[in-house]
Amino acid sequence: MKVLVVGANGLTGRRLVRFLAHGPHEPVALVRDPKQAPTFEELGVPVRVGDLEAPLDEAVVGMDAVIFVAGSGSKTGPDKTLAVDRDGAIRLIAAMEAAGVPRYVMLSSRGADPESRGHALSSYLRAKGIADAHLRRSELEWTILRPGRLTEDEGTGLITVSRSPMTEGHTTRDTLARVLARCLDEPATLQATLDMAEGGRPVDEALRGLAS
Repeated sequence: MKVLVVGANGLTGRRLVRFLAHGPHEPVALVRDPKQAPTFEELGVPVRVGDLEAPLDEAVVGMDAVIFVAGSGSKTGPDKTLAVDRDGAIRLIAAMEAAGVPRYVMLSSRGADPESRGHALSSYLRAKGIADAHLRRSELEWTILRPGRLTEDEGTGLITVSRSPMTEGHTTRDTLARVLARCLDEPATLQATLDMAEGGRPVDEALRGLAS
């Protein structure tokens, strides 16, 4: 499966590309700045240049799946958050539908809600919530993954995952990258919004368990 990683140069994206590069799929890194290309070319991973604030039709051509791990970043204002986390994700959905690319794995956030108010991260949570809702209404084969607070700790490879909202637990970026990749191959994650955190079950076992 040829997989476009959108946001490949981010903290989670780089981990995800490395994980995919050592598995059965063929990752392609989408970057905004051509200067970022050598990081991925050294891994033997092809690069496409594209901007989430511009049309993405060419970026998705020839892909079988897309994993969206992009973000505007904590130091940007609400306008940038809307442009990337909401509009960029939605623009990508439209490009995939037009190109016939079927599979979309979306990195969202616990608490994402189109109506979020009164929270320090409300602009971000609204943007993610709107993008998630748009994806659910699409014709794509989608998975929305909502991790807990992200950390740079070494991943355990063990998780708790639920179709119901979770309020506790952190998520390492290492483990998150593994889960994002494994969602591609697990039918139980299709058309599902999943909350996750570090936990006690191996990733594959936990994801398969969603079918029961």
